[in-house]
Parts: sequence; structure tokens; C-alpha cells
Amino acid sequence: MRWDDFAEHAPAIAEVGKSLLFRVGQGEVGILATVDPHVASVCPIFTAVGSYLSVSDTTPKLAHLRSAGRYALHAMVGADDLEFQIRRRVREVEEAAEKRGVHAAIQFDSYDPQHPIFELLIAYALCVTWPTAAESRKQSWHAATV
Repeated sequence: MRWDDFAEHAPAIAEVGKSLLFRVGQGEVGILATVDPHVASVCPIFTAVGSYLSVSDTTPKLAHLRSAGRYALHAMVGADDLEFQIRRRVREVEEAAEKRGVHAAIQFDSYDPQHPIFELLIAYALCVTWPTAAESRKQSWHAATV
């Protein structure tokens, strides 16, 4: 499922996630885990319909995403230990028009337009809030429930 469909089905969870993953002026950073296993910091890119990654062709992430295609993206922990995670599979973007749309949405300077782009398709999301120091509130969403 694309980000816009996910946001339509789980708007409260998507709102928390986007606020943690996309902080203009503070750095748009998340932690990407792949099944190989590999963990790396990434800068998620949001367009009107999707969430994407631009991946350098010199990083191990590229081979890991192309081989297994599965990922989990964790946001950096927010205020009051606010947590967010999405996971599923990636889709490598091949169409030039879609790539141009992703490039137009990039809010950071360190990218190469020749690098591969992957869309983060979503099947599961988790959001954890802490109303009090002793009480956590977990909200999860599964694509199968749609």
C-alpha cells in the first residue's frame, strides 16, 4: 500500500509518523532495517502519494533492498518517547516522471539524481505514545484489516 492509502486508512498513526520522519529544518532522518541484516540512517522523501528513499549506488543498502526487498523504517524517537514504525516491501521506481516527482519533493541537498529510488510500500504500522511515564499506548495497523 502506498503512503496516501495508508494515511487514509490510519490517519492518526500516519500523522504521527510523518511528523517524526519529516521535520523540515531539523533533518528528515529515519532508521532503515533490511533483512540481510543491515541498519542504516536514511532520509525519507514524501510526495503527495508515496514515501520514498534515494539510495546511493555505493552503499550496502542498495544490494539489500534489491535482493530481499523487505524493510522496516523506524522514526527517531520523538518528544516524550513517541515511537513510529512502518514495514513491508520496497518497489524500485523505474518511470522517469515518477523519479522527477520524487526529486522535486527532496528537501535535502545531498542526493544524486542518478541514484536509484525506492518506494516504501506499507503493510504494517506501529505508533507508541506515553500518556504518562508509567503507561504506554500502542496503536497498530495492518493492511489486511482494510
